[in-house]
Amino acid sequence: EYIRSFYFNKLETLRFSSSVGKFVGFTKQGEKYADNYNSDVSIVAGMRATKETICQHYSQSIYDNALTRS
Repeated sequence: EYIRSFYFNKLETLRFSSSVGKFVGFTKQGEKYADNYNSDVSIVAGMRATKETICQHYSQSIYDNALTRS
């Protein structure tokens, strides 16, 4: 799962979660940002692509390295 969180004054205001597939706001301002980001298809598609390029690409090599060292 890929999670990207945004904070303001140590308070999580906004999060993208790959399991949900969209941005979720946790504050009033975060909800406004989430609505704006979710309405822009290119931003949401970019976040989903980040999961595929980073998480899925590197997870197998990290997993293999962990097994060979333990």
